[in-house]
Amino acid sequence: MTQPFATYSSPEVQEQVFQVNPSQDRYNTTNGITTGPSAYVLEAGQIDKDKPAEPKCNKDGEFTFLGKVRMQLTGLQDDINEYLTQQMEAAKNKKLKQDDELRIKNEIDKLLDGGDGDDSEDSSPENK
Repeated sequence: MTQPFATYSSPEVQEQVFQVNPSQDRYNTTNGITTGPSAYVLEAGQIDKDKPAEPKCNKDGEFTFLGKVRMQLTGLQDDINEYLTQQMEAAKNKKLKQDDELRIKNEIDKLLDGGDGDDSEDSSPENK
């Protein structure tokens, strides 16, 4: 059986190919890591009513073709979700760094332009 795969492409990042590795547990279950309610929601008492059914087995006790495909796609979905989460975190951190650098630059520019960092008028020598 040919293994399913997925390709992610974006102008910002190099193309990413996701492939099934049947020797890893994540490709042999329909219970994905990144799907369903979050751990926080489950700890709060939520019951996972949408939990996927176990894959079906044939009369020999082996998983059916569609059962295998479902398990493999669940693993691929986890791979893609984890990758996209990492990309979003990287973008967020980049934005925070840029914002911080801009704030520091503005503070330095203000100080170099003669400001002392205290905007109140009462701090001038004439008012003391």
